[in-house]
Amino acid sequence: MPMDFDLALKYVLKAKSLGAERNVEVSVAVVDAAGHPVIFARGKMEAWHGLYMSAGKARLAAAFRKPTAKLLEQWADRPLYAASLTTIIPGGVTLNPGGYPIFEDGDCIGAFGIGGSAPEIDDEIAAQTLEALGGAGVRRR
Repeated sequence: MPMDFDLALKYVLKAKSLGAERNVEVSVAVVDAAGHPVIFARGKMEAWHGLYMSAGKARLAAAFRKPTAKLLEQWADRPLYAASLTTIIPGGVTLNPGGYPIFEDGDCIGAFGIGGSAPEIDDEIAAQTLEALGGAGVRRR
C-alpha cells in the first residue's frame, strides 16, 4: 500500500502524543517514497521553522531509505557530500537526526521527520513512533 493520508495521520498523531509525554510540541512531516508531502503538522506556533526542519529530515530519509542519524554517521568523514544534498534534493533536506523511512513488505512507502527539540530527542521520538506503528525503519529484504 502506498503512503496515504490516513496512514500518514497515524504517524503524526503518534509522534505528537509521544512528544507531549516529554512536554515537547513536535512538528511532524510525512512524505511519500519520492519525498512529496503527504501531511505536515506544526508544533509550537512561534517555531515556524520546525515544520521545515521536520520536512527536510523526512525527505532525506526517503531519498536514501535510511534513518537520518545513520546517514550522518555514514557521511561523518564526507561533510561536503552531506552539505551538497541541501540544495540538490528538491525541497531541501535537514542534516539532523529525526527522520525515518517507512517500509511495508520490504518496500519504502514513505518517510517521516520530527522537529521541535534537540536532534537526539527528535530522533528518540521518531524511533518510538516507528516502533509503535510497525513501519520497520530499515529495509527488510
